[in-house]
Amino acid sequence: MAIWSTSANDEGFNSRLHEICFKTNLDYDNKLLPWDIIALISHGRMLAKCELISASDAELIETHLQEMKQEALDGTLKMLPEIEDCHSLIEDELIKRAGDAGKQLYMARSRNDQVVSATRLFGKDKLIKIKHTLKSFIEELLNLASKYETTPMPGYTHTQRAMPSSIGLWASSFAEILINQKETIDAAISLNDVNVLGSAAGYGTDFPIDREFVTKDLGLARTQVNSLSCQLSRGQVECQTLQSLWGTMFVINRLANDMVWMTSAEFDFLDVGKSCTTGSSIMPNKKNLDPCEIIRSRYHLFTGQISQAQGVISNLFSGYNSDYQETKGVFMEGLTLVEESLEAMGIVISNTDIKEERLLSFFSKDIYATDLVNRQVIEGKTFRDAYIEVKKSLDTVELEDPYENVKRKTHLGAPGNPGVDILKERLNNFI
Repeated sequence: MAIWSTSANDEGFNSRLHEICFKTNLDYDNKLLPWDIIALISHGRMLAKCELISASDAELIETHLQEMKQEALDGTLKMLPEIEDCHSLIEDELIKRAGDAGKQLYMARSRNDQVVSATRLFGKDKLIKIKHTLKSFIEELLNLASKYETTPMPGYTHTQRAMPSSIGLWASSFAEILINQKETIDAAISLNDVNVLGSAAGYGTDFPIDREFVTKDLGLARTQVNSLSCQLSRGQVECQTLQSLWGTMFVINRLANDMVWMTSAEFDFLDVGKSCTTGSSIMPNKKNLDPCEIIRSRYHLFTGQISQAQGVISNLFSGYNSDYQETKGVFMEGLTLVEESLEAMGIVISNTDIKEERLLSFFSKDIYATDLVNRQVIEGKTFRDAYIEVKKSLDTVELEDPYENVKRKTHLGAPGNPGVDILKERLNNFI
């Protein structure tokens, strides 16, 4: 019988209702399990510090919790289908190992603040890992940009050839926007870097506890002061955390789409290694950039996860509601999706080279039209007069050396000077 059952006898909760409404995703709870234990270790230390439990009981509790944490990390302590959730697993296992001492750990706390604590600790850790993965991916982009910094490539507007560009400008454009995501990700880390333990079910407790002790013991930045706010922020912090990563997923969606097109026969600008491409069961000629197609689509899955999390927590009365549990899955899946998408794109970029001759073959006369306008302006014409004259006689535009054309454009951020070294310097301060 679940510990939250309203029945005092053996009647219990309807088993079919339980299966439909409360069936635990074992993977989610296994990922939260070590973080749940870490939070409880600090809670036990606090109870001893406040003399709510004896020092000997606290020591016994911590000894077993430390063992359980390692087992959770090793995968030997894990959820089974018949177990209610990770909180029940820890409580049952601790009481088996520590006896009555284990029962004392559960004063001055609730499953409500326990799950939020574990989720916040998980979220903070995952965001830090995502930052490291993102930095590695940006490094791969900047390596590609450095290698071919001024190698000409056609630039596009409206999906039509427009002006000379460079591989360095193209690759580093994605890198710079991703570097700019640092502030939003750091803000999300700060949102998760809080202690909610001691808020119990949202209304505090009669016990004389020391919440600041737990905050320091867990190495968190601050205590979420208002007990009710700890429940009101559940789901909201998950939403804002996922939203902080929207920009990252948006950029790699655009990059993945570029790469799908630029490896097609119609463009054929890029050469991605065979270890990153797939063939066909029926067409022996195929070389498909499936990973980029998958990552391109995962941006849309991710925006759906944000929408799910936002929808679930809307129109709820203040205090705890069971609706909150539906945010756990999309939160954990969303963070994993971002981390894995970045890792996948890093592998693809590290296996990407260019097809220089093919790039140069796209430099037709008309791509130099704007450069001709600019030269006439430098020679003394007004811009609008030069523009009209060139537009009327596009057939007179002459071919240029694309390398010389790109190298002439030396201002910061131009195709001949995309500022890769500056971006590398900014990336040094990313973590």
